[in-house]
Amino acid sequence: MSLALDLESKSIIENTLRRFITESYEPTARHQRLKQREVDCLLHWPLLAELGVLGLPFDEAFGGLGGASVDVADALVVLARGLVFEPFVEAAIISGGILAARQDVQQREQAITRVIDGSSVTMTLGGRPGLPGELAYRKIPGGYRVSGTSCVVPFAEQADFWLLAAVDADGIPAVLRVPRREISASISGYRLMDGRPAADVSFDEATIPSSGVWIEGDAACQALRLASLRAVSAYCADAVGVMAMLVENTGEYLRTRVQFGVAIGTFQALQHRFADMHMRLIEAQAIARELAISIDEGTSEDQAWLRFAAASVVERAARLIGHEAIQMHGGMGVTDELIVSHCNARLVVLTRLIRAWVDEEVPLRT
Repeated sequence: MSLALDLESKSIIENTLRRFITESYEPTARHQRLKQREVDCLLHWPLLAELGVLGLPFDEAFGGLGGASVDVADALVVLARGLVFEPFVEAAIISGGILAARQDVQQREQAITRVIDGSSVTMTLGGRPGLPGELAYRKIPGGYRVSGTSCVVPFAEQADFWLLAAVDADGIPAVLRVPRREISASISGYRLMDGRPAADVSFDEATIPSSGVWIEGDAACQALRLASLRAVSAYCADAVGVMAMLVENTGEYLRTRVQFGVAIGTFQALQHRFADMHMRLIEAQAIARELAISIDEGTSEDQAWLRFAAASVVERAARLIGHEAIQMHGGMGVTDELIVSHCNARLVVLTRLIRAWVDEEVPLRT
């Protein structure tokens, strides 16, 4: 396993993230933000840029920190404990990786620099293998026309730029980069179960100039394949961090909640159920880390089956841990005042996002 960051650098980053969560995502303050009609999901975006967090996935040549995929995953496990609203995965990891695939060095560096310094937010629409045939494009004199609908796009309305992953009539993929406000689109916004914004975005023969093509053909296919791997890895790491917090909180509750004169953690039935939670967490941690390592070191075959395995194992673990945490806390486990309900909501959303980036056909490993 290769670590692009040394242990001291990793420790500094993780401690920085813990301090960020403590100072910016205190549970009561987070709950107050969540109760607002519209959650400002970019409130702490400039701070994350200032702390250097947004540069973690990018090479040092672009001004980033040069973190490997496993470094990014480890950081996400820590950041997950804040149940943050900011689009770190979507803007820096998924879209940032696609931006880095541009061959034109100057344009690539300009785009990535704006991601790292937090001056622009880019979201990817389409290109998710679990939702095939979302967007289509065709060439016209001087540009392109895009049609189709991309559903459940996190932070679509908050983005400055969109990356439209589309295919033409011959099945040739392309990624088109366009300022959000300069393209005709129908946007239906809403909030996900965990309070973060998302939208369904529809295009009806929307016009994009020729300069809007970011990558196409084999380069686009490769970039989207890598984006899929990074998306699943990042969301799995995020889910692992949330599950770890739930297991810790539930364990503490079992040790301190007293019934019939004893802590309920002494009841054998609850001990067995808690052991199942812990076992599922360990399984999810192992497969999520293996997937992250494979992105930089594994073969395409390893990456393909690990992506499916991670999605399946993490989804199963998230469902069990989330449900059991609520059950063991009793009725208050579903209240907004307890962090358990918010963790479960985040896990539900994360498992759906993971599935959107996974192919429907499972590859067989020979």
